[in-house]
Amino acid sequence: MSVLERGASGIAEPRDIAGLPGRSHPIQSSVIHDAGTTGGRGRSRNGFLDTVRAIALVRVIFWHAFASAPISWLVASMPTMFFVAGSLLAGSIDRKPLRVLMHDRLRRLLVPFWAFGGVVLCAMTLVHQLHPSATTRLNPLSLIAWIVPFSDPHGSLWEAGWVSTPLWYLRCYLWLLLLSPLLRRAQKRFGALALLPSLIGLFAVDAIVRHPGSVPAVVSSLQFYAGDLATYSFFLVLGFMHHDGLVESMDLRARLEWAAIGGIAAVLWLQVAHVPGLVVNNSYPLLLFVGLAWLAIFLTLEPMLSKAPRHMLVGPVVRWLGRRSMSVYLWHPIAIVAGYRVRAMFFPWTPRVAVLPVVALVVVGLCVLFGRIEDLSAGRAAQWWPGRPDPAPPASLRRLRDGLRWLKAVPSPLTLVVGFGVGCLMLGVLVPMAGVTATGSTRKSGTGPSGLALPPPPSKKPTAADFGSRATGKLAAGGASTVGAASTAAGPRKPDSGQTAAAPAVGAVTADDGLRTRVLAAVDAWRQQRGVKGVILGVGLPDGSMLSIGSGTDAEGQPEASDASFPGTSVSKSMTAAIMLQLVAEGKIKLDDPLPDLTSEPGLPFVGKVTIRQLLNHTAGVEPYDTSKGYAAARTGPLTPQTALDLIKNDPLQWTPGSQVGYSNSGYLVLGLLEEQLTGQTYPQLLASRVFAKAGMTDSRLDQTPTAGWSGFSAGGIVTTAADLVRLGAALYRDHKVLDQSSLAQMLNVDNRFSAGLGAFPVCPCGTTTAGKRVYTSIGHNGGQATLEYSPTDKLVIAGFFSESMWTSHLSQQNVAQLLAQVRLAVSR
Repeated sequence: MSVLERGASGIAEPRDIAGLPGRSHPIQSSVIHDAGTTGGRGRSRNGFLDTVRAIALVRVIFWHAFASAPISWLVASMPTMFFVAGSLLAGSIDRKPLRVLMHDRLRRLLVPFWAFGGVVLCAMTLVHQLHPSATTRLNPLSLIAWIVPFSDPHGSLWEAGWVSTPLWYLRCYLWLLLLSPLLRRAQKRFGALALLPSLIGLFAVDAIVRHPGSVPAVVSSLQFYAGDLATYSFFLVLGFMHHDGLVESMDLRARLEWAAIGGIAAVLWLQVAHVPGLVVNNSYPLLLFVGLAWLAIFLTLEPMLSKAPRHMLVGPVVRWLGRRSMSVYLWHPIAIVAGYRVRAMFFPWTPRVAVLPVVALVVVGLCVLFGRIEDLSAGRAAQWWPGRPDPAPPASLRRLRDGLRWLKAVPSPLTLVVGFGVGCLMLGVLVPMAGVTATGSTRKSGTGPSGLALPPPPSKKPTAADFGSRATGKLAAGGASTVGAASTAAGPRKPDSGQTAAAPAVGAVTADDGLRTRVLAAVDAWRQQRGVKGVILGVGLPDGSMLSIGSGTDAEGQPEASDASFPGTSVSKSMTAAIMLQLVAEGKIKLDDPLPDLTSEPGLPFVGKVTIRQLLNHTAGVEPYDTSKGYAAARTGPLTPQTALDLIKNDPLQWTPGSQVGYSNSGYLVLGLLEEQLTGQTYPQLLASRVFAKAGMTDSRLDQTPTAGWSGFSAGGIVTTAADLVRLGAALYRDHKVLDQSSLAQMLNVDNRFSAGLGAFPVCPCGTTTAGKRVYTSIGHNGGQATLEYSPTDKLVIAGFFSESMWTSHLSQQNVAQLLAQVRLAVSR
């Protein structure tokens, strides 16, 4: 890839080629910067910078494809790429007027982004028109960031973060680009002292991230924006220093010493600070130390790395990535989804690494389609394959082109961007993404839409809960994210408007007023920050005392009543699982027995093919009835468990049982019917005798009111109160009143590749003890608007109900996990 292109005068002029710094998972990902011309010491390409940029970009793809914690330690891609960008950007700042500099860089950054955004927004709009729901709906206000990304762009829930979350890099780079002249001036005047503000800033932000309740809500909401700027400005300024030749003055011994210092500092930091999942990207200071170590290693190997672009095999890859770095970064998450989809469809028995060939092919294909836009934005001759002239078009196309020469009057390549993007809509987005998520319904986050067993979405930030109590034992790699189950509300909520907002729940042993005040303040602050109208929260303390509060207003504008009834929705599944485990303990069935015929619902196609365990942990592959082909016609009327299961009688299993995980209401309807068959009792009778009575739940019932498009029953039909859910959590998880220790251990066993228990899911960080047992911060179940969690480290039970679903554009399970962490902090004070 030549860096010299002819200017208007015919004299060869140096041009910076758009490149890409990489960011991964919650704090680290990839950012597109200058593929750069020189290191400032000559006008030829800097092979060292080109090579380390290519290495970092490849590592980003691996990280996003597998999200395994050890990968986050293998090349600190984002620090490396900001270092490269700084080295390349410094020369442009020094030799170009500010107006020209900003025009060139913004064009290279935004034009490919606009093309990408135009395609994916069209795709998401089309999906919403075909399947209108809260899952596919786009928030109009979020569209502003797709034009000028001063904040992070957001898509609909349909894309599950695989389109939007990696785009944090545009926001970060845009701010750093605007600040770069000021940073460059400071570095020239103060030298290495210019790094000090970044160091102070990133450690300050780290303290806020790990103690979210210690600052006002508005400060907490901006913590990652500030942390990104502080951390990556540090490496940008280091790049400035490299451009000026200051790094070259270090001899080999000094570089090795800095590598050792960075590595030792990283190890020491792990001893004093809790880093969720041992993922480097989850801690700004750890990212700093690991980034410094890897930069020192790269600089130690600089003579060898500088020769890589001239290597017969490696050189073409380095040059191709340099010319297509922006396109690779923008489109590689969709390629990853496509790879997992192909694997799930054709070879689900293979290890996850088998997705890589598909990912590589799709990345190359999308870069061929969209790479010309990157060329145009950089002022280069557009080429289908960088470095190779386009093949001559057929004579008929040449005649057509000659007849449309009037198009040259259109100023700017934007016409080509829009036309080409829309023309590639079906191939570029809808082919890999359609069907990946369950359109019109929500699935369990973190498990991958449609049971593809995807890793967490790229650049997904850790929740505040991840920085809460340290999990027992040594943290393991790759802890799972907070997960839960979405479902439609099963029945009306029945508040008691006569109850004051913060009054104790009926029958509850109340905690002291100081604790109530602290918890209510934490809930109020969180609710106002998230824009949630109302919250009902119950907290069960280790000594058996309890408090129940209401904050805000309900749907009717009345103050939230702490003892109001509400639908527990999918929290019901924990009760269904507990009943089944009781029957297993009584010898009525075994967990690994195949599903027997159901007399109340004969003809299910998966009878004998799936086990009870697989139904309990959502690995059976049973099609959710609300995504079946017949659901659209049936949703207008009420559904019983039998009529709901009738919708999937002609549907095959989604995958080989036990090979993948995907949330299924259908599986839990089957379990409820089986429990009735094994005992000869109705499901409401089983709930009353085996759960409610054992837990002391006096204000709970199964709502059997017919509801359009929804069959609650054993999958989500409970109506309850916050106090009753707290009683359930304490009796089930802490006091062994519902299940004996052996049965509870099986329910809470998440030591599997899906991080899924039997009717329970962990809230991480997750880890392993010295004995190899998986541990977690808390465990429980979420519903559409309800949650129940138990923290074994402090024996705390927290239950809650929110005025809106946890699957909206501004409220998610991660936001709720942040509230739970703040409540735990308030209790511990």
